[in-house]
Amino acid sequence: MILAGRSWKHYSFAARIVILLTGVAAIAYTEVLERFDFILYDKIAVLQQYPQDPDIVIVAIDDESFKVLGRWPWSRGVHAELINRLNSIGNKALALDLLLSEPQENDPYADHLLAQAIAAHGNVIFPVAPVFDAHMESLMLVQPLPLFTQQAVLGHVDIELDSDGVARRVYLSAGINAPEWPALGLALTNPAAVRAMQQQVHETVSGQPEHWERAQEALIPYAGESGSFRKISYARVLFDDAVLAGLRDKTVLVGMTATGMGTRFATPLSPLNHQPMTGVEWHANVFSMLTSNRMIYPAPGMITAALSVVWVSAILVILAWVGKNLTIPLLLAFMAAGLFLSGLILELNRVWIPPGATLLGTLSLYPLWNWRRINEFLRTLWMSKAHSNVALESIGDGVIITDASDQVVYINTGTEKILRTRLEQIKGKPLAEILGFDTNVADVPVDQAGKDFAGGSVNKPGMVECVLRTAQGNERTVRITRNQLLDEQKATMGSVIAMTDITDRIELAQQVAHQQSYDALTKLPNRSRLLAQFDSLIQEIANSGKIITVFFVTLDNFKKINDAMGHHAGDKLLKMVSGRLFDAVAPEDMLARWGGDEFVLLSSCLAKEDSAPGMAQKILDAIRQRFEIDGLEVFVSASIGVSFYPDDGLTSETVLERAGTAMYRVKKDGGNHFGLYSAESSVVWTRDQLELERELRAAIKNDELQVLFQPIVHAQSHHIARIEALVRWLHPKRGYLSPSEFIPLAEDIGQIGQLGEIVLRTSCTAAYNLLQLGYPVNVSVNVHPRQLLNRDFPQTILQVLHDTGLPAQSLILEITESAIVNDMERVSKVLEEIRRLNILIALDDFGTGYSSLTLLRELPIDILKIDKSFVRTLDQNRNDLKIVQAIIGLGKNLGLTVIAEGVETERQVKLLLQHACYYHQGYFFSRPIPYEALYELMQHKLYQAGPQ
Repeated sequence: MILAGRSWKHYSFAARIVILLTGVAAIAYTEVLERFDFILYDKIAVLQQYPQDPDIVIVAIDDESFKVLGRWPWSRGVHAELINRLNSIGNKALALDLLLSEPQENDPYADHLLAQAIAAHGNVIFPVAPVFDAHMESLMLVQPLPLFTQQAVLGHVDIELDSDGVARRVYLSAGINAPEWPALGLALTNPAAVRAMQQQVHETVSGQPEHWERAQEALIPYAGESGSFRKISYARVLFDDAVLAGLRDKTVLVGMTATGMGTRFATPLSPLNHQPMTGVEWHANVFSMLTSNRMIYPAPGMITAALSVVWVSAILVILAWVGKNLTIPLLLAFMAAGLFLSGLILELNRVWIPPGATLLGTLSLYPLWNWRRINEFLRTLWMSKAHSNVALESIGDGVIITDASDQVVYINTGTEKILRTRLEQIKGKPLAEILGFDTNVADVPVDQAGKDFAGGSVNKPGMVECVLRTAQGNERTVRITRNQLLDEQKATMGSVIAMTDITDRIELAQQVAHQQSYDALTKLPNRSRLLAQFDSLIQEIANSGKIITVFFVTLDNFKKINDAMGHHAGDKLLKMVSGRLFDAVAPEDMLARWGGDEFVLLSSCLAKEDSAPGMAQKILDAIRQRFEIDGLEVFVSASIGVSFYPDDGLTSETVLERAGTAMYRVKKDGGNHFGLYSAESSVVWTRDQLELERELRAAIKNDELQVLFQPIVHAQSHHIARIEALVRWLHPKRGYLSPSEFIPLAEDIGQIGQLGEIVLRTSCTAAYNLLQLGYPVNVSVNVHPRQLLNRDFPQTILQVLHDTGLPAQSLILEITESAIVNDMERVSKVLEEIRRLNILIALDDFGTGYSSLTLLRELPIDILKIDKSFVRTLDQNRNDLKIVQAIIGLGKNLGLTVIAEGVETERQVKLLLQHACYYHQGYFFSRPIPYEALYELMQHKLYQAGPQ
């Protein structure tokens, strides 16, 4: 009987082995695990590194080309010009990934130009592609026009996508009914041989199209993710001879890379930069694969099945020979060895053997070999669970266990006490619901932190303190910790939530914190909280151009109330005053008690039409109203000092101190008034100043400022090379105001950023319009020091260039030494960032500052503008002439463009030209004029082709 039992076990074990090996062979042959094999292949492909081929260049039909050449499609004459330019440098082979299957109706002669260019070049490859005609229910081949095919080499662009939508393989030949067409990349390797073969094919192929036939399958070892090959803009190849010369001895592929144009494909390397690959890049990878001889051949299904069975059988033999149990580390070692062997064969022999069936068969050996141990483990697990339940019931904190769907499966006694509920009532319900975060009652507050925590994925462990609502409606503050519950394979089965009731502790901490931050009498924030809030507010508005207004309020003659009515009456008055102040300010403002009878108001959100004097007067009016204390009418007044951040200081302490200084000056002058801080401790704001401030705010808001343009002329050729934008304000009563009359005011009221952006946007729009009309000029815009110190200034420039369409190289930013010397390090970083955008930097008013030579050494300067104070007396003062001559020589030696400002006479023009200063700006050529007048000037008198 014992022998019979052992024999049956042996037969049963052998039968399971046969079934396992048969299953492994079937899975490998039928490619059931194809998607899994794809994942493994992609991981291995990412690890493989291939050198990039510097001889392959993609000429990209990109967004830059569309800006220069206009909308797609372009004239075939443009393509002909590109081919002719490449032919002029001896280009050996050129592939155009463009299906030109229809004649160009608006310019038939352009097709002939392109055909002539193709014939002259001799090695131009065009694509062919299969298209299924649903109406005719037949497969058709889309080819270029016969005019082109007579001279060009043809290659198919059929791209095979795997079942997961990823392009991993290429068929080197394909065609209708017969694989007669080489792939575009293959045709590019030897155009002459392909042309000869295609001439024979065209003479013999006949018959009705039926199906698309592929042959010569290969996996593509990609040279890198999208963007790995060198790309040059189509427009630059057309117009830049230096770029064209760099394509000598290169293999060129022309294709679409512009946003939203052309077809893009996912590749095994796409996850590296989250970018699909364009068709022209795909063909470049195929060509690179062929020329470097690194094709990967997929193993046939029969061979894969046989190798998989051999591998699993070998593991069985090893286990039987050594007589050991199959442990998890040993199992993982066998699986890693199988995967390594597959990768090694791929690396050495360029053959891909899918390891999915092998890995699955290896994994299946574990339950086959260790079924007794697995049975024992399950029994032990059940006992461990029983012990855990006893332990959970014995602790005081709450414990909740959820499943993978975040539904409650268990709570201990501690949780029942905290939530005032029982397991039978909540088992199977969502965690968010039983914790009170899933309420639909409108008047029930929901703790957002707890809602986010309970509603989060079970894969996101963490800790949170939040407020829970019990079944009886009571609120309890709890600390909740959440951790994952994992199985042996590290898969998430659910989560464990530990809950501690900290209601009493939190309430005590809140009481202590409130006493430390708030005034006990008025319930307003105290001095320490005010300073902390002020510093926080400064960080929030950093580099935003906003200002913080500080109102320092003190009661006049408060001592008389205390002396006449007692300190209790004084306390009542302070509480009443704090109430009126609180009602007078905006909800976003901060009101605090500074000490005694002093209060401070912080405001960072005054509307543009309001002003500090208006708010101060509102506070005075509120305090002047009658108070009633212990049956007596009491009248008090206040003194208010006003200061501004950052104009009156860069720290909270400084600005508050200066608001106090202004307040004490008002108090000394009799009180019942307000004053603004100045260096003399008092500023008299006249009605005229306030009115001008209001009008400037309105002019900026309503875009009433005028931008004029003064030409910068190349004096030899008399063409307008550049224009400088100058802002003017046509005041309805005061007439034209120069920048010196309103720029300082805009700076004082915090509007210089908005004003600068308006001038920049208007200038770029004007330059773009001139460019579209055929007058490409650079526009020069002055930059205020505060704009340079704003960290968001480069982003503002990018946004304006994007909105207006002006190329970055057409913009010049003019800076002065005063904008730099105060913070050289910070300004230098901003200018370097701007210069990387291809924007030119001009140093204005050069020669008037003490640090000019330092600036030229340290900063990325492109243009020097000689200050007009030297040019004005150039023909009268020999010293000025020597200074100008020195500046011109300095600029020439440094490779900088030199512009003379303030040129007003013909004698000045001649002297400047004698000393090789060719760019002039001044009234001799033109005053600052509106855009319309500038356009007329460029049409008639001054604009002609010349150096830029």
